[in-house]
Amino acid sequence: MVSLSRVLTVAALTGAFLLTSCAENDDVGSPGSVDADSDGAEENAEEAAEQERAEEEERFSEAVGAQEAALAGPGEQHRSEAAELVAEMTLDERAGQVIIGEYSGTDVDSAAELVERHHLAGVILMGHNIPSSSGAVATDALAAQIDTIASSGSDPEAASARAVPPIISVDQEGGLVTRVGAPLNEWPTPMGSGAVHQSSGELWSVGGVHRHMAADLADLGFTVTFAPNADVTIGADDPTMGSRTFGADPDSVGPLALQAVRGLADAGLAGSIKHFPGHGSVTDDSHHTLPVQQRELSELRERDWKPFAEVIEAGAPMVMMGHIEVPELEAGVPSSLSSAGYAEIREMGHEGVIVTDAMNMAAIADGFGGDQAVVEALAAGADLILMPHSSPGAHAAIMAAVESGELQEDRLVEAAERVVALVLWQQELAAGELDAGPGVSAPEELQGRVIYGPADGDSRNEGDEPPSAEEASEHPDAGDPSAVAEHVAVQSITLVEGDCETELVTEALQIHGGTQQDRDRLAMAAREAGLEVGWGPVVTLLGGTAPSSGDVVVSLDRPEALADSTAETKLALYGRTQASFTALVGVLTGTEAPGALPVEVGEHPVGHTRC
Repeated sequence: MVSLSRVLTVAALTGAFLLTSCAENDDVGSPGSVDADSDGAEENAEEAAEQERAEEEERFSEAVGAQEAALAGPGEQHRSEAAELVAEMTLDERAGQVIIGEYSGTDVDSAAELVERHHLAGVILMGHNIPSSSGAVATDALAAQIDTIASSGSDPEAASARAVPPIISVDQEGGLVTRVGAPLNEWPTPMGSGAVHQSSGELWSVGGVHRHMAADLADLGFTVTFAPNADVTIGADDPTMGSRTFGADPDSVGPLALQAVRGLADAGLAGSIKHFPGHGSVTDDSHHTLPVQQRELSELRERDWKPFAEVIEAGAPMVMMGHIEVPELEAGVPSSLSSAGYAEIREMGHEGVIVTDAMNMAAIADGFGGDQAVVEALAAGADLILMPHSSPGAHAAIMAAVESGELQEDRLVEAAERVVALVLWQQELAAGELDAGPGVSAPEELQGRVIYGPADGDSRNEGDEPPSAEEASEHPDAGDPSAVAEHVAVQSITLVEGDCETELVTEALQIHGGTQQDRDRLAMAAREAGLEVGWGPVVTLLGGTAPSSGDVVVSLDRPEALADSTAETKLALYGRTQASFTALVGVLTGTEAPGALPVEVGEHPVGHTRC
């Protein structure tokens, strides 16, 4: 597609040529007249072209600004409307509007009653809440379950009618943390996107992954997913995050997290960057105990907090506060109960919701009480309490704390306003009522734009002009999620040790390690490639952090165990999807492994690859 500026330039130069030709015919023998007219025409053409370029750039920047404002979170109008709605709420309603509760199994009636009776902001669905049939998610039953919860308290004639619909949330990160599985699309781990980025600098595909992931969830009725992770892992000493992170390089994690949270929004879901102050660089798991972050603030701001600051500067709908003690902020106090922790996020410029990590985790439950911890979190600066030990107990404790003066009512109002503004924004976004989101056509200036972000950042493919629609179509993201998943699987696989583009398997292979599903999927991919299974070179699959041996050792999630594994060839796969195993067979039979390490593996640094 030829840009308008080029058309104008050609037209102007053509006009200049015709004028020059006329001058030559009329003024033969007049020295200097032709050169003067020609120079003037060329200058006019250049000025016209430059002006058109500037106008095109301005239109592009304005379109980007509108899209970014729509995807970044609630705007002033949402906040203003939220203030009006919360002003009309009773204390009972405000106390519920800051709680995300949980419920048992698939007892949807109890969930709806919980939301309605205690005016909860919403619920989160965990694995045990997802109905299944024949080993797969029963999507119709799940959608019906969600619809029942979403409609609770929505009768406009009822005295207790809700101001906004309930939040229906889930933890869905892709890879290891996937609450809603097949038949929804499967995705490689977030670290797979980190490996692609380390190799090529590519950003568009991580946004595509999260957009397609969110579209699946939105079709079922979800409105929030607590993703992506902006944690920066320290590698082998990080017991919790691993392949759930984009990697160990904060300069890569920030841009990837921004693309991810924007992709979620583009499909109509509110995302949340997590887990501030950074769960990737502590050596304990907050599910089991309270981790302690011993780094100095200067080091944290330079490394662990850098991705959070980058996304917040661009605009984030929500930030999750983890349960980590940072003595440099407040000794002996989890960050989720520390006003100093919340102040750090606010100083970065975040104006939206700060949600706690699950309050029933051992880091809080074992040492800081149940209902009282909820009150302390709100007083410290939390806006939304996720999974308290008891939603009714938390609701009652908040009301009692306000009535006693322990919790200032203004603080509760502020928190409720932020939560309501988030819901209003998400509802408008999902309905296609903003300048971006599902069903909203991008303006002409953005037709070729394949990544998100501010116009003054890395917001284009290449060159000085937005790529054309034809150029954008070269990316395998034409509304086909399986193509995006396959692209990430193929582009992320990393040769850590061994010879590049070497035929490691010719006729057959033996498969060791992994789960039964892992082995079955690799066997299927091998047979589809014409290989036999049961003899030949030994391919060992690493599904955890323990090293192993074989002719070829392949890590399926995090790659650090490859360092102590014994094999001539070591590969990092970053996923267990069928597309991942098909990509693995391709490398085993001689194709290139294009990825690069997003984390250190033994002596191999971030960015290492043998290809």
